[in-house]
Amino acid sequence: MREEKYYGVFDYGDRLTPGVELKIEHTVVEGYDKNTLDLAPIIALGSDDLTTARDQSVEAEKAVFEKIKASVKEWERQAAVTKTYNRALEYLNTPAAEHTSNQWVREKYYDRDTISNKVYQMSVSVWEDTRYDRATEQSIPVAWYVTWNVSTNAPTKGYNVEIAGQNRKRYTDKAAAQKYIEGRKKAFAHLFTEISPPIPAEYARPFMVNGVLLPGYTVQGQEPAVSTITADEIINEILGVDSVTKDKKPSVLKKLAEGNKRKTASARDAKDKEEQSI
Repeated sequence: MREEKYYGVFDYGDRLTPGVELKIEHTVVEGYDKNTLDLAPIIALGSDDLTTARDQSVEAEKAVFEKIKASVKEWERQAAVTKTYNRALEYLNTPAAEHTSNQWVREKYYDRDTISNKVYQMSVSVWEDTRYDRATEQSIPVAWYVTWNVSTNAPTKGYNVEIAGQNRKRYTDKAAAQKYIEGRKKAFAHLFTEISPPIPAEYARPFMVNGVLLPGYTVQGQEPAVSTITADEIINEILGVDSVTKDKKPSVLKKLAEGNKRKTASARDAKDKEEQSI
């Protein structure tokens, strides 16, 4: 509890998560030292005057409450701007998809072969089942189980889409199992001729972050999206800034751009002076 003169305040509920949540929770209580407040002068006002004064205090509280709500609404708009920046940064910070450049490779930690590019990936594995022959004291192969899978290879791993595959297809002849594997590889070889082939529209979602297609990708039958609105206009719309205010108050993005220009110019001047002194 925070101690103030004549009262105490519990404010442990205050919390700000930028761009997400604002919580303000205050409770006013009597101070621990009851002798710090002498109620006698207040009591002496009488019931009628006290009731009037109390009602006026309540109205003053309500007025402050309305101001707080207005401030909270202002925070909501600013939090929406922060969230917008966070979403854009999430897009920019998404790493590129790892791939094998359309080459079959043996995975180091898994008993399988894989091939991939920026859009597709395929894996093939064979598990050999054996039985122990007591007569020869050796393990004898009795079956081969083939598992294969083709899916998208988006940078956002949790959203990849399975396109085709089969799990543990059993063969009692190793050559037949290998022939089946080669047939599956040939059937999907057309997916692995380009590093970044056009994405079918039904598979496009894994390659988007916050609704925007990641760089280096194209979607079949769709032209690249072209925005007709500037970043400043979007931010000003979120903040509810009108055109008059917009002209009087430079945007945050504009300030950042001007600041970066000044830093670049200062660094260039410092470098020129250093070169001249040599």
